[in-house]
Parts: sequence; C-alpha cells; structure tokens
Amino acid sequence: MRQYLEAKRQYPLALMLFRMGDFYELFYEDALVAARALDLTLTSRSKDPSGATVPMCGVPFHAADGYITRLVKLGHRVAVCEQIEDPKKAKGVVKRDVVRVVTPGTLADASYLDAREPAFLLAATGLEQPAGPGMRLGVALLDLSTGEFQTTEFSGALARQALDDEIAVLRPREIVVAAGVDAQGLLPAVAAAKIAVTPMDGWAFDPARASATLCEQLRVSGLQGFGLDGRPAAVAAAGALVHYLRETQKTDLAHVRTIRLRETADRLLVDPTTLQHLEVVEASTGGRSGSLLDEVDRTVTPMGGRLLRAWLIAPLVSLDRIRERLDAVEELAFR
Repeated sequence: MRQYLEAKRQYPLALMLFRMGDFYELFYEDALVAARALDLTLTSRSKDPSGATVPMCGVPFHAADGYITRLVKLGHRVAVCEQIEDPKKAKGVVKRDVVRVVTPGTLADASYLDAREPAFLLAATGLEQPAGPGMRLGVALLDLSTGEFQTTEFSGALARQALDDEIAVLRPREIVVAAGVDAQGLLPAVAAAKIAVTPMDGWAFDPARASATLCEQLRVSGLQGFGLDGRPAAVAAAGALVHYLRETQKTDLAHVRTIRLRETADRLLVDPTTLQHLEVVEASTGGRSGSLLDEVDRTVTPMGGRLLRAWLIAPLVSLDRIRERLDAVEELAFR
C-alpha cells in the first residue's frame, strides 16, 4: 500500500490502476468512482492504520484497455501502474511504476476515434494576460494517433475570440494550460463542448525551456527551419505540449518529428456559426450525413478524409497557394 500511495501522490488527478498479479486494482476513492462508473463489485482490503477498511475493486489485466476506454469516455484520467520486474525473481515487494497516463487527448483506441476526423490535443499559453492590442496567445495542436503537429499565434484584442472560435471548430479532446488558468471561464467554447482541461506547471510554458524541449524532440539545433523564429508564444505552447505527452506517455514520441507553423493570413478563419449554418462538416440534424463534406468526400483513405475536412473548414485565401493546389489537381487529373 505504501507503493500504491506513492504512485498516487505523483498523479493525484488520475484514477490509479495498480497491477497486482492478474488484475489491476483500484483503492480508496478511486475504487468508489470506478465501481460506480464501470458497474464493478466493490470489495475491501485489510484495514488501514486508522482501523478503517480500504475500498477496493479491480479488472482483469487482459481486458484493461476496454475498461480504460470507458473511463476516459466518461471524462476520467487513468494512470496505469505496472509491475516492472518479474515477480518470480523479486526480492520482497515487486517493483512497480506508472508506465502511462491515458487522458481524453491521448486515448488512441480505434473504437474511440473516428479515423476521418482529427483527435487533437491542444495547449494554449498567454490566457492569463489581459485582453488588449498587445495580447499574444500561443496555441499548439497535436494528434497523437497520426503525429500531426502544428502551432500558431493569435495577437491583438480579438486573440482570445479567435482561439475560442478555433476550439469550437476543431473540438480538441483535451486542452492543456498553465496551472491557475481558468480556461472554461475565459473560453466559452471549452465550457459549451465540455472539453477536458488539464493544468500543468507554469514553468513548462517558459519559452526558453519549451524551445529546448522542442529542439530535443525534433532532433534539431534550432527552430529556424520551421519558421518559429520570433514566435515565442507558439514555441512555448508547442514545447509544453511535448513535455506533457512525454510525462503521460513515458515514450520519446518517435512519430513526432516535424512541426508546421500555421499562418492565419493564409486561410480564411470561418467562425463556428457560419460553418453550422452552411452545414459544411455537420448537417443541421447532427452528424456528418447530409453535410457538404459528406457530399464531396470521395477520398479513399482516412488521411485523405482528414485533409479534405481541414481544407473545407479553413479555405485558402493566398492566391499563390490556391494556384499551387489547382496545379497539383490538374497534374493528377490529366495524367
């Protein structure tokens, strides 16, 4: 139990699945929450030092992924604490450690995701600044299932409104912000869509630290080649997002090796109300069927479907970029 409590102290906001033999067990308040959410039988363990019984429930380790998906769909975060040594060779208590933390933005279960829609995790910084002409927001988006990674900045008095519109359109699965930032209060779209908000230590958003994290992840010595010079807010959000994923996934994110700076001037920023009224990606009755996207989508791969959706919700306004795209279509059509 000392082992369990130590792991729980590291991830107080997550439900702790603690591997014990052929089961993952949950204890104390986590057991009460999981038993209600998953309709599990609640039992108890031997009494704690105060004399009270310890609530407990568990799931078979071979079926854990299904239970984790159900918990995340209900809005919970789940930390998986695994046995990291062979019990047959262990001397005393088997060593255990948290090997991953599953959140709404990091769940990659195929039954949970729509292959033709992105599953973005979003990080935002600068929200704590008062809105005004000098306001600058850094925003980063990453789809863990595909490795798509992009960042941008919004500036000026309408920066916060632009970010709110972007969230309403893209509907990220989770938003990461600095601890103490009230994202739901500052961004109505977050509250309306009931998007999970995760606080993180503010130092992770420090531009210098974030730049070092980003360079290490992308295996480069500088960020000039990605167009991120003079974009401290964008770098801060992107670096913090990488840090968050490393902390939760416990891997080096090998499939994330590039980042794209999204220039807002290249695309038309269509507000969510217009997209809804024109039924661009979702019909008035709800769902994709009957929308413009549904009518024109003849792509044969999920990747193509995601790209077409991105083009429709953010049409190009740069004449050079439009001509490049038309030339590419012409090349393919008349081969």
